[in-house]
Amino acid sequence: MVELADCFAPVQAELAGLEQEIQGELASDSKALSGLVGHISKYAGKRLRPALVYLSAKAAGGRVVREHDKLAIIVELIHTATLVHDDILDGADVRRRVATVNALYGNHVPVLLGDFIYAHAFAMSVDLPTPDASRILARVTKIVCKGEINQIFDRFDFGLTEPRYLKIIEAKTAELYAASCELGALYSGADRRRVEALERYGRSIGVAFQIIDDCLDLIGDEGVVGKSLGTDLESGKLTLPLIHYAATVSGAERQRFESLIRDESLTNRRARLSEEFDIGASLDYAFRRADDFIKSAMDDLDTLPATPSRDALRAVAEFVLCRKR
Repeated sequence: MVELADCFAPVQAELAGLEQEIQGELASDSKALSGLVGHISKYAGKRLRPALVYLSAKAAGGRVVREHDKLAIIVELIHTATLVHDDILDGADVRRRVATVNALYGNHVPVLLGDFIYAHAFAMSVDLPTPDASRILARVTKIVCKGEINQIFDRFDFGLTEPRYLKIIEAKTAELYAASCELGALYSGADRRRVEALERYGRSIGVAFQIIDDCLDLIGDEGVVGKSLGTDLESGKLTLPLIHYAATVSGAERQRFESLIRDESLTNRRARLSEEFDIGASLDYAFRRADDFIKSAMDDLDTLPATPSRDALRAVAEFVLCRKR
């Protein structure tokens, strides 16, 4: 099992003070807001996107500059805002083994908290010496929201195809990975060819990450993953294993499968799915598709000079494919 701590070795110094800096950026004289910020600080996870900013800068052959520190914070703030909003959409109760904001306060507070974090991230981007970050991050946020909206409107749609599913997860998840890599390389002074190669790398590992995440939602261990699982299934979101399974069965089994997904009276579709249907082959297919995207990411890395940071990005891709959490 690849450990992220090992992957991040080339940028460990840059990441060292990140947690404190994020908390400092969100500091407020509002007691209510300070309490919320303190709570979501417990969501701190892999910090993968900030690491991608720094690793991409170094792998592109450029140098890490002061702007990268701001960019690392900005992409993590945007990611955090998406988590706060996602928990509302998914009806999730647990995130990183702690209660979600919506579980504690209902939906109104996390909607506004997520908006506050988004606004702060964009205010930071405006202070950078060039408009590139603001332009790229505005594009990212628009695409992420579009992806989420499309996924909501595609719930319970058994006509959902794999290409459309991939387009949705590319938008709602992979776009921020791509932007993290693109910004890291761009602000390092790298040439366009290397910037584009790293952007493609980020998008590929982002798609793979979401495919694996969707598989874990069906078969993962909540104690290991550290968040509510089965939420996609409960809300009628058809992910790749389910799309594949629906395409491989017909007749009475297909009807029974659709009925299970649609039955709003069920309290635990995840357990019932496991008990009543053998989706192992469809899960294997989804893992193979994730592997395809990781191989594509590796191909893009091969266009870059051999450095410890490029090796670290390869290790990150391997982590994405074999992660359990």
